[in-house]
Formats: sequence, structure tokens, C-alpha cells
Amino acid sequence: MSPGPGSALATQKPYHPKRPHRKSRTGCRNCKTRRVKCDEGRPACRSCTLREERCVYTVPPRPAQATAQSTSTTSPSPEPPRGTNSQDNTWSNSRSNNGPSSGDEVPYPDLFVALRSQSPSVTPQPQFIPADHNMMDMRLLWFYTTVTFASFSTGRLEERNADPVLKVTVVQHAFANDFLMNCILGLSAMHINHLGLRNMGVSPALEIRYRAKAFETYRKALAIDNSAAYPALVATSLLLCGLSTHVFRGSEAQPLSILNWMTLWKGIDTIIDEANLPLLYQSGIAPLIFRPSVDVDASARCLPSNLLFMLSSVNADDPDYPYIEHYYRALQFLGSIYLELSAGFSVRLFLRIATFLSFLPQNFVNAAREKRPRALVILAHYLVFTKFKVGPCWWMDGIADFEIPNIINFLGPEWHELLRIPAASLQIEDNRALVRLLVDDLSWDRSTVIVDDKPGMPEHESQLAIRAVMAHDISPEVTKYRRDRIRFDV
Repeated sequence: MSPGPGSALATQKPYHPKRPHRKSRTGCRNCKTRRVKCDEGRPACRSCTLREERCVYTVPPRPAQATAQSTSTTSPSPEPPRGTNSQDNTWSNSRSNNGPSSGDEVPYPDLFVALRSQSPSVTPQPQFIPADHNMMDMRLLWFYTTVTFASFSTGRLEERNADPVLKVTVVQHAFANDFLMNCILGLSAMHINHLGLRNMGVSPALEIRYRAKAFETYRKALAIDNSAAYPALVATSLLLCGLSTHVFRGSEAQPLSILNWMTLWKGIDTIIDEANLPLLYQSGIAPLIFRPSVDVDASARCLPSNLLFMLSSVNADDPDYPYIEHYYRALQFLGSIYLELSAGFSVRLFLRIATFLSFLPQNFVNAAREKRPRALVILAHYLVFTKFKVGPCWWMDGIADFEIPNIINFLGPEWHELLRIPAASLQIEDNRALVRLLVDDLSWDRSTVIVDDKPGMPEHESQLAIRAVMAHDISPEVTKYRRDRIRFDV
């Protein structure tokens, strides 16, 4: 006998209607996948923290939510490494302490956390456009990650592969440090105008505004005691050496700007000397500060004899006598470039040329800024090497042709014999002819092409990226590149 309807109802659980609620759409990706409630903690929710998983948000926090959580969660800034000799970074402790403290919330925290955890083999794409960045900023950032980053690349060395650092890691830090982002945008704007890409919409006035903002925010950042921002400061100090070369060109060109530019390079050396190196390695920035070691004795043997005689002939009553030791030290570093050149054209040669100014002793820098003749002669001989076309370093173009005549004119006829090589280089644009002048060997006939077995970015791809922003280029390969790689109308 089948049970009646009354008995069936009696065995069922009582019905309780569910309370109405709004489903959260701002939880992290992992919690959504597992269909569990996310507490939306920033930079990582409690669930992901307990499971030791990477916590990624696809939606930025609401302003009220972000404000509330900034008081209850830790800062998403990279923490210093904790080794056996771990200590706080104190390189900026001597500077003034005006401005926000190191505990202030990092701008765009979700984006920073998401980018920081990405694989360096792929350029992370922003998950949202921050409110204070417009489409021009995004365009300039795209140009940097596609083309401009290679301006500071030296190819791959056993000790250094800077391409993924420049293309990915630096950008990650830029989203957390506006001074670095401003420098990237300013450098891209300068590069676009250097290439004459008018259809990108970057006017000279706009380039100047980006550059001014980069220097202003960098100076303010230096005045703040914030060890978490230290890796970004190191990266910015390097990129600013390229951004500041506007003083060698066009209407903004100023004679003997090499003296200020040299000081800027020495600033990098000063920061690195006071660095908490474990923090740099943890941040991923460390490959940018690699410089080839210098065999000073072997380097000195490669120097031109007239430069050595310039120092050995100084008498004790000469005003330059107290500086002889510092001049000789600078010549040893210059000799390392001559020594590298004797081995032929290489990635390491370009790196030595690019980093030479950062090696100079501070007393030499002081003597050069006082415009002491022998210091200026040494700088003129260094500038000859910057004429080599040995890398994608467009921001060094034209510096030698501008400054060597300025040094010659400033020193006058008395020093013309010591400046014979720099003066002769002004008439040379060919790499091989320039080497023959430097080594005083007209039979020198080795290759002047740098071959990188593992280039960070193929040359053809770099050229395609530049051609793709030229509206008149409608060739099939460029059209395909636009369709596959460019996601906005340029």
C-alpha cells in the first residue's frame, strides 16, 4: 500500500526561503573558480594566503573598499629579502624625510600584484586602465614595451640578460612608482619624436611636459625614505641618463652639457654603492646594474702614449698636480674600452662604452666640472667611442659631434695636438674607419658587426614595430603585424 500524500510531506524537511543577497563580483580569480566566498583582502585574500596561491583580482577595488583595507592589510610593495645578514636599506636615510611614509599604499595595488607574479617571458597586459592615465599614456607605454626598451639593451651576456628586466620587470615597478612610470612615458615620447613618427600624436611640447614631470617626481622620490621604492629609483636613474640627452640636440642643446650628464651617470654609481643588494636581487632589477670588471693594468697598457705623456709631464707646481692620480684612474677605465676594442666588436664593447662615465672617480668629476683642461681632454677621447654604431642606443646619437667641437673651442689652440684624434673623428661615420683612427692602424679590417646568438628581440621585429605606427606603410607584413600585435588605433 503506497503512502499517502500526508506522510510524504511529513518526512520532507521544512522549507526556508533563502535570504536575498547580492553576489560579489569583485572577488579574486581563485575564489571564483572554487566557488567560495572571497574576503577580498588586498593584496591577497585570506583563502589564497592560506593555500599559498597567487591571488589575482580582475576588477580594481572600489575607492571606499580600498581605503578601508589599506588600514588592515600590509602594503603590497616588495619586501626586502630576509637573509642571514638582512638589514634595512639605509641608503636614503641621510636625505630629507618630507612626503608620504614608506607605509603608504602603492598606487594600483591589484595591478601591481598581478604583474609582479607574471612570468618574465611574457609581457603582462594591464587588467584595467588606472583613472589617472589616459590613452596617450597607454600608447607610450605600449611603444616602450615594444620598441624603446631595447634602447638600453646590450644583448645577452653570460652575466646579464637585461631584456626581460627592461620589458617586464621595470614596467611592473612603474605601476607602483609614478616617478618611474613618468620616466618611461617621457623616454617613449622622446624616442617617437627622434624617429619622426608624427602620426603618433606626440608633439615636442608634449614630450617636454612628460620629461619635466619625470624629473620632478624623481627628485621628490629621492627625498623620501622609502626602501620599498629603491629598486624603482635605480631603474629610473638609469633611464634618466637617456632621457636627459635632449640637452645635446636641437634648440635645447647647451655646450659642455657632458659635465652635467657625467654627474647624472655618477649618481647611479652612488646609489648602487649604498644599495641593499639583496633587495635589488629580490626585485628583479639587479641585471640592470651589471658592469664588466676592469683589468686596470692591462687596460693601462692599451692607452695612447700621448695621453700618458699628458700626465707624466705635469710638474709639481702645476695646478693640476693634485689631480694626477684621479686623471690616471680615469684613463685606466678609458683603457678598458681600448682593450675591449682590440678583441673586436662585441656586446661587451658597447656595455663598456655605455657605462664608462659611471666608473669615473668623484675627484675626476669635480675636476671636469671645474673645466680643467686635462679632464676635458680625457672626456673628448671618450666621446669618440660614442660615435660607434654598435647597438640600438639612439639616445647617444650626435653627442660626440656636438660636444667635441665645444671642448676644442673651449680649450683653444694650446690643446689642439692632444685633441687631434677627437677632431679627426668628426669627419668619420664608418665604424671601420673610426677603429683605424683609434688604433692608428690603416690595415685594420675586422668585422664591425655585433652578432648576438640569442637576441632579446629580433631586429626585424623591432623594425616592424616602428613601421607599424607609420600610417603610410600598408605592406602585407606590416598590416599583419598591426592586426596581430597592436590593439589600438595609432
